[in-house]
Parts: sequence; C-alpha cells; structure tokens
Amino acid sequence: MTETEVGYHAIRNSVAFAEEPELRCLQLTGSQAFDALDTVCPCDIFLQDGQMKHTLLLDDTGIPFADVYVCREGENAYLLGYGPSADEIINWITDHAADVSDFSMTDLSKSHDSLALDGPYAWELCAEVFGSDVLGLPYLGMRILDKLLVFRAGRTGEYGYHLLLPIHEKDVYLEKLLDIGRTFEMACADMAVRDQCVLENFFFDINREGQHGLTPLELQLQWRLSSQKTTYPGAQAISALRESGWTRRLTCFTTPELVNADAEITCDDEIVGHVLVAGYSPARGDYVGKALLCQPYWHAGLDAFQVGGIPLKTISAPAVDNLSLKVSPYRHSFHTRTEDLI
Repeated sequence: MTETEVGYHAIRNSVAFAEEPELRCLQLTGSQAFDALDTVCPCDIFLQDGQMKHTLLLDDTGIPFADVYVCREGENAYLLGYGPSADEIINWITDHAADVSDFSMTDLSKSHDSLALDGPYAWELCAEVFGSDVLGLPYLGMRILDKLLVFRAGRTGEYGYHLLLPIHEKDVYLEKLLDIGRTFEMACADMAVRDQCVLENFFFDINREGQHGLTPLELQLQWRLSSQKTTYPGAQAISALRESGWTRRLTCFTTPELVNADAEITCDDEIVGHVLVAGYSPARGDYVGKALLCQPYWHAGLDAFQVGGIPLKTISAPAVDNLSLKVSPYRHSFHTRTEDLI
C-alpha cells in the first residue's frame, strides 16, 4: 500500500497520528473571558467545566471565516479551531469585543505543538501513553493532564483527540507515542487523508466548501448558531436570510467516477446545482462529495442527477460505516479486536 493508503487504513481501522500546525488554540483569561466569547460567538456560551461546544466565527455578511470550538476549563476559556492565523483571530476578537475590558488572550502555539490522534482505537492508545484519565473524557470534552491539554473532538468520524504538547517536552511525548503506537499499527495520516475522512463524514471544511461564500444556513450548520441570540457579528445578515429563506443547500453525494469541482449538476437537462468538492473513498470504492443543490433537489436519496453523463446520487451522511460506532472503550481492545467484533 502507498503511504496515503496506509494512513487511511489506520484512521478507519486502528489509529493514525498527524501534527496539526494548522490548528489554532487561544486561551482567554480574566473575569470577562466568557463575556468576550459571548460577544463574538453566534452560539450560547453556557459551558460546564471541561465542556466544548462547536460553533463558527462569522463576518458581517454572515459568512463563516473560522471553524471553532469554545471550551471551558475552570475559569479559563479556550478557542480551538481552524481558519485564519491566531494573530488575525486575536485582532478580530479585540475589535469586536472592544466593550469588554477584563480579559486577555494567549496564543498557545507559541508554547505548545498540536498533535491529532484519530481512529477507532485512539482512546486506547491515548490512555496507554498519557494516562487512564483520558478514558473518562466524553465527546466534546477537554482536560488538562499535567501540562498536556487534551481535547476530544475530531472530524474523521472516528474517535478523535487534539493534543497540545509543551514544545520543550514534545520529543519525550512523541517518542513514547511512536513506541507504543507500533503495537497499534499506528501510521501517519497526511492532510489529504484527513481531508478525505472529513469529506466522507460530511464535517465542515473551512478550506474547501468554506471558501465558497456560503452562510451556515446553506452549509447545514444552523445547529451551531443560537436561535435566540441576536447580537453577534453577522447576526443581522443571518436574521434576514432566515426571514427571506434560502434556495440552495449543501448535500452529500456519491458518483462511480471522479467529478470535478464547479462541475454543473443536471436533472432532466436542467442545471440544479454544482459540485463543490469530491474525492475517492477507499472504504466505499467510489467517490464521495459535497454539492450545492437548489431547492427542491437538495434532499438525500435521489438518483436522478448527472454530471457530464456521470450518474450522481444524493445520500445521507455519513457516507461510511465508521468502526468507532461499534467499538466501546468499556468492552473492546485493539489487541483483541478480532474476537471483540465478531
């Protein structure tokens, strides 16, 4: 197998690791840290200790420019995610939370390196390397273990952890991870592999469909917005679109052959949408993608479409049967997987 195939197989069947220099992590401290987040985030900032919540940062037209989690650990807040540089996010928050005074922001990338672990047995490897406390961490939970920050989230559809390692201790952690990881058949998953897994599970990708000027309503991300909140950046644009309605929506699809981004999608010779992104799925043996379809064609389960003569079928996400849905940390182990899943 190629390195790409090995990395994909590891994410879907064991565990894969990757360094994540593109992950941003800001720590917000001060008595008004959560007030600052409440001012700029379109979700409600009600967080229990150790809880994470998925949301977005929007520009004034209601278009997402960052895909983020807001997190709480004690009295400190964290903003974790993807998009612009940490400095750009800090400046944006400073500008939009100008009326909030008692808080400060620290870019943790200056003191920590980020590592991602994904796969149906990522929890087990994490526990062996970083301690059994990892096992009790729920989905969308965070914990500080000594100087290590652990965020359980992930976008591949499998168990996923974002680990922030102190730079001066990274080599020690990484050596132990690689050593124990060999017993889990751990492999490195490059960006292309992780992007494909994100695509198969219909997670939002700020660097792909996020570059097409679409609102959260068109991206099927309205669940990341509060239905009550009215005073965040982009709120007026979102409110106006909710009032008027939207006529196109992101939809998952499959095709037997590769289709190009921006290709027209037709139904009975009528143009009904466009391909935004597509990629080959080794788990399925065909191609999975995201399309922007017009109403009323934006529903799953329709196979009346074509892209230049190639048949296209809309489907419900996820496009793959993630093994992590069948693996329980309380009953299973990578080392006994053959017997466990019979």
